[in-house]
Amino acid sequence: MRSNSPTPLQRRNEATAIITSGHIWSAVWYLAWPSAINTFIMTFYNIVNRIFLGHVPNAEASLAASGIGGNALMFQMALVFGLSAGTSALVSRSLGEDRLEDATQAARQSLMLSIGAAILTGVPLALCARYLVGAIGARDAVVPLATAYTAIISWASIPLFMNMIATSILRSQGDVLSPLYSGIAVIAVNVLLDWLLIFGFAGVHPMGIRGAAVATGISRVVGMALTLLFVRRSALGAALSHWRLDLSWLARILRIGWPASGQNIAMTLASAGFLRILGMLPNGQATAAQASYTVALALEALAFQPGIAYSMAATPLVGQNLGAGKPERAVHSAWVAAGQAAAIMGLIATLFVLIPRYLAAPFTADAALVPIIVAYLRINSFSEPFLALNMVLRGALQGAGDTRIPALITGASMLLVRLPLEWLFAIHLQMGAPGAWWAMSLTCCMAGILMALWFRFGNWRNIRV
Repeated sequence: MRSNSPTPLQRRNEATAIITSGHIWSAVWYLAWPSAINTFIMTFYNIVNRIFLGHVPNAEASLAASGIGGNALMFQMALVFGLSAGTSALVSRSLGEDRLEDATQAARQSLMLSIGAAILTGVPLALCARYLVGAIGARDAVVPLATAYTAIISWASIPLFMNMIATSILRSQGDVLSPLYSGIAVIAVNVLLDWLLIFGFAGVHPMGIRGAAVATGISRVVGMALTLLFVRRSALGAALSHWRLDLSWLARILRIGWPASGQNIAMTLASAGFLRILGMLPNGQATAAQASYTVALALEALAFQPGIAYSMAATPLVGQNLGAGKPERAVHSAWVAAGQAAAIMGLIATLFVLIPRYLAAPFTADAALVPIIVAYLRINSFSEPFLALNMVLRGALQGAGDTRIPALITGASMLLVRLPLEWLFAIHLQMGAPGAWWAMSLTCCMAGILMALWFRFGNWRNIRV
């Protein structure tokens, strides 16, 4: 009996029709809602992870170590984000132009490139973890914990890279449900293993922060297996066969990807520098500020995760519509996505003003950290709509293949403005951690305004990929 289920090509054509011809608000929501659920699940995991670490012996050092280790790992993430930018732009534009073979080749070459990049970055990161976390600002008891956390996770670099690229391939086709299913499975595995390994079970000795790292590595393998399976079943399934390097395609991917990688490296350097300056605070304030920053950032993710989801939606919306010869629709779609994200993020941010103590209390048994976390949430609350503009329009520009100007805006605002401002407020003017929070909030507003101005007046519509 013949099956009535649609073929992968039919599913891809249906998604492209929605993106390029459907009602714009419906198209934005079609792409955004699964990603929004996925990012909220990821946020839930980060919150649970911080809660677990907040209740182990030497919790303050463990929380600080997870924040510093996470920043060390972001140097690697910067590269994979760049590769995924090149993948997304080329795959979505090729599909919009109805060039399935080109889209398949872009996906194939991106996957091969991801393996090499994972090896080249993962091994040095694992071997040099102690030096890197020390440079970021780890002190005393935080150093061995941050080193172990970073090194263990680094050995699972190939699964991370392949999962990220495979996810970009799926989303560029308009398939946002498969990454959602994969994300749910990964987070479920990660949370379960976190609980078992951090606190110990059935005779297994509690591993603390090392258990959190092992859980992350195992969940990365699960994510890679699932996303590659979904790619195999998609219209671009041939990307997983006939692997042969094509230097011309690699050059095209890297031409788009390197500015995006540079942008993310700038963000990582800024985050590491931010922690480093917090580490300069006197009279025992440093570790408390670093631990509070780690917790507060996990809480703030409640607000900015919708921005990530809408940014992911904006990339295929702009890329496929430009490929289909509909630039005005691409522009309109991006503004609709940015507006929806700004409204949602602003609404969530009101909780940071109204009930910050209730949000902060579950994360730590140390009452001294709560007011520092509360100050972070309140000071950063009003910048969330501007952060939405920055994130979503940056994703839209990525779909167009414009990664250079967003990289310049990000690098200038975070490295040239945020860090000097943080030092001025927190150290020179002796405002402490709240001064650092003000520097962050003000530069978020500035970057959002600059990104909106470039999207409105820039020449990104004419970029060829």
